[in-house]
This record gives sequence, structure tokens and C-alpha cells, in this order.
Amino acid sequence: MSSSISSSDVSSGWGRSLAACFGMLALGAALIAALMVLVDPYDSGRFGAFGIVGVVDRNPWTANASRARDPQFNAAILGNSTGQLLKPERLDEATGLRFVQLVAPGADPRGDIAILEYFAGHHGAIRALVFSVDQPWCSNVLLPSGKDPFPYWLYEGGALRHLGHLFTWAALDRAFQRISIGRGARQRGRADGYWSYEEVWPVGVKHPSPAEPAKAAPFTGVITDPFPYAALLASAISKLPLDVAVVLVMPPTFYTDLPVAGSREAAVHAACRRAYRSIVSGRPNSNLIDYRIDNALTRDPANFADLIHYREAIARRIEQGIAASLREGERAKIEF
Repeated sequence: MSSSISSSDVSSGWGRSLAACFGMLALGAALIAALMVLVDPYDSGRFGAFGIVGVVDRNPWTANASRARDPQFNAAILGNSTGQLLKPERLDEATGLRFVQLVAPGADPRGDIAILEYFAGHHGAIRALVFSVDQPWCSNVLLPSGKDPFPYWLYEGGALRHLGHLFTWAALDRAFQRISIGRGARQRGRADGYWSYEEVWPVGVKHPSPAEPAKAAPFTGVITDPFPYAALLASAISKLPLDVAVVLVMPPTFYTDLPVAGSREAAVHAACRRAYRSIVSGRPNSNLIDYRIDNALTRDPANFADLIHYREAIARRIEQGIAASLREGERAKIEF
């Protein structure tokens, strides 16, 4: 007895197998898409049907999408990690406002501005904004867009653009985190977003080393450098009502990181300070506070985790200066 299998039978079998395989892939993709739409992994408000509130996300770049649209807050702290130790609840007590922490450690300033505009788009009545304006904000060049990893898609654009970024392991992980919140198996992260880096840089364990201040040649020229990030921030703030108080904080650094008096670097800092002061000039209950000075606080290594990240003792002083500025604007008495 003999049998034979024609080439057409083989081709037909392979065709059905491939069709089944692609069909399963398409079904799997559809199910993942449905899961993402129903869960809204980043709590962006664009999707979601389960009523899950908040996120567990420890990455501020993405977690801020949830916090920035929370209606219980009417004020925000923004900027780099140099604003991270400013505690919302202490500012709440001092001002009567409701602050949310929206700093984005390591982000380009344009990322912070994207968060600001997202926050403004979700709040009809903003009372105050606090920005930590550290050295990256004084750069005279913009970081090329292609080298900026910040997730602008999460804060800008429509639902289709957003959906296109949800087919990743990171998004799937956050979806399961949100499902755990909905089931009651996990607690959402702090609604106000506060997290202290002193949890990983304990006092007495990490601090900078004292050194002789650097020397620099005297500078007598005129600074003509542009400050493009100041222009971008000015444009964003100009869209806000005049009654929104804005406090810009130039955070302190360890004294060895300060520009040498009379140097070109010092002149650039002074010019940058003027550029940012012009943003708040004339705006009620607003101020620019420059804490980049050489004094007993900035010379004490115990007050810093490294050259730019200050500790609690300094954070408390800065919070007092912010509260005073929100009460009295440029007339505020700043003790530091």
C-alpha cells in the first residue's frame, strides 16, 4: 500500500498554520490593547473604565501624569531633583494651599515645562507654582530633541499618540500595578508625590568634601548669552492668569560648586538670574530667590548629600522663603 502527499496539500497546511499564528498574534495584540484602554496604566485620564485611582509608579517622569491631574491640588512644585526635598505638606501648612510634588529628576527643563502645561490644562484654578531653577536652566543651548528621553507623549498629544506607546513591558508592568491597586492588594503611592532622597543617601553617610575654592581669571566683559529655557518658561507662564503666584528658586549648592566672584561664570549666573527675575517681575505674590551663595549653611558638608543636593535643614529654610514670598512677593524677607 502506498500514499502520496501533493505539494498543494503541504502549501495549504502551511498557509492555515500561518493564518492561525497571525490570527493569535492579532488577538493577543487586541487583548493587550483592550487591557491598556480599560486600565489606563499611567492614570493619564485618556482611558480607563475601572475607576482605579492613583499609581504605584516610582518613576516621577511617568508618575507625574497621575498626580498632575489630581483635582485636590491647586499648587505645584516643579523642576529637577534639586526641588525634591521641598515637602508639600509643610508648604500647605504655611500657605493654606494644597501643593503637589511634580519634580522630574534628571529631565531636561522642557520636560518640566511639559508637566507644567499638563498641570495647567487639568486645573481651572491654580493658586501657586514653585520652580527649582538649577544650573541646567541657565544653559545657553537647548538639548537636541533627538537626545531627550523624556516621555512627552504622556503629557502632550491625543489618545492615538498615547496608545501607540502602551505596547511596552513598562506599560504592561504599570497596568498590573494599577490592577493591584484596584483589587486592594497594593496601596497607591503618596498622592502629593513626595519622596525624600535621604532614604537612599542617609545623613552622615554621604556628603561632599570641603576644598579650597577654585580660582578664575577676572571677567570684565558683557554677557550676551541667550537663555532659551528662560524664554520657554516665560512663554508658558505668560499663558497663566496674573493671579497665579510664581516663586522661582535658584537652589543652593555646596560652596565649592559656586562660581568664583568676578569670573565669567559668576557673570553668567547674574545674567541668568536677571532673565528669570523678569519672568516674575510685576506678578503679585511672586519672587525669585537666589540661594546660590557662600555662607555657613552652604559650607557645612552635613547640609549636603553631594555638591547640588541639599538636606532637610536647608530644605526647611527654602520652604520658609517660599511661604514668605507667596505672602509678600518681592518684599519678602528671606533668611538663609
